[in-house]
Amino acid sequence: MQIFVRRGSEPDCELLELLESEGRSSLDEFRGGGRLAKDIAVVAPNWLAAVNNKSLGIFVAGIDRTVMGYLLARMSTTVIGEIATIEQVFVTKDARNLGVGDALISATVDWAKGLKIVALDALALPGDRETKNLYERAGLVARLITVTTDLRD
Repeated sequence: MQIFVRRGSEPDCELLELLESEGRSSLDEFRGGGRLAKDIAVVAPNWLAAVNNKSLGIFVAGIDRTVMGYLLARMSTTVIGEIATIEQVFVTKDARNLGVGDALISATVDWAKGLKIVALDALALPGDRETKNLYERAGLVARLITVTTDLRD
């Protein structure tokens, strides 16, 4: 069993669309998932433009030659300099706990360092222990917790 990770490319677009759909459907399992789904734009059906966008880091990973997960990080300029934020990371249930997610995070860290990005942020929902553990294994730890209440009647 060989884990691979590589930049997402044009041939991956159809699969990226399917993985994004599966990942977004799982957001409802966690508190805040519905709001995050609205805050983070759906990429589909524009994955071709996304994989060619230099301000995005898009990676796919899997086992042998089968893609089983993806990650999307977006660069932005802040007062501290260029940062990247992992907005989407998803690994199919069959590939969890096999190192696919870890490979995606590692590739993203290398990408960010190569671009001299000063910080890497990532989004995780309350109660999503798997994602939080994935980030923590790579040295990404909580620096801010946002709390909210819906004031609409």
